[in-house]
Amino acid sequence: MGDTAGTPRTRALAAALRGALDDSDLTARQAGRLLGKSHSTISQWQTGKRVPTTDDVSAFLAVLGVTGKRRRQILDLARNARESNWLAGGVSEQLAGIVECERTAIEIVDWCPLVVSGLLQTYEYAKAIIGDDDALAPHVVETRVKLRLDRQDQLAQRDDRSVDHTVLIGEPALRQCIGGKAVLIEQLRRLVELNGKKRTAIQIVPTGGGWHPGLIGPFVIYGFKESPAIIAIENHRSSVFLYEDDDVVTYRRASAAIRRAAISPEDSSAFVLDVVRELEASG
Repeated sequence: MGDTAGTPRTRALAAALRGALDDSDLTARQAGRLLGKSHSTISQWQTGKRVPTTDDVSAFLAVLGVTGKRRRQILDLARNARESNWLAGGVSEQLAGIVECERTAIEIVDWCPLVVSGLLQTYEYAKAIIGDDDALAPHVVETRVKLRLDRQDQLAQRDDRSVDHTVLIGEPALRQCIGGKAVLIEQLRRLVELNGKKRTAIQIVPTGGGWHPGLIGPFVIYGFKESPAIIAIENHRSSVFLYEDDDVVTYRRASAAIRRAAISPEDSSAFVLDVVRELEASG
């Protein structure tokens, strides 16, 4: 395994190659024969354990019949696969990087100062966020909401390789009335329901506690069994994936400081229920 096998872009490339093969009429063994490569080599490309050259990727896509925009996007990933950090532009690249990290991580630490984590969102809450874009047709909104919920299901179904999932949520996220009061109340009750299940720990960071590094903005840390951690910072239309040791250490320290500012999972559930009662009493 090369030193670059665990980079953010390499992981996204592996996911793209898997998807291209799944959408073709060939098996990995058949594709390998046509390329003069072993079945194990093709498998390692798809899992990210080996980084194919750009020429290998080009030949692989040709064998699978991948053309047009999809081919250009995958080749772009291959050309830059050995770059450690990555600015993923556009929803498809952004989502590919995030989904691949979620698929293979053994630890996820998610800091959400203003909005509930996508991995904990209810259907209506997610729809209120995704559907706020007037440029998206209703069917596109529905597709993206379904993808978000599918990610939750995939994470929950990893029984054989469970992930330790810590979600740190800022108090403002509990009071931001996204989708209306009824939608918010349903979402808050969902947090209480999920807290402590499937190795998920939800901790609230109350306001008024003074400075901590989480006030700069949200981030996610993905920890892996056999490769360095990756930091994801999600923006409106892109995500930044960081892999350098100094970056990982900085964000690990930030997450530790945020945890010190947070209350326990048990107290957090009680805190959320207090907010629910306030909302219900407000009429």
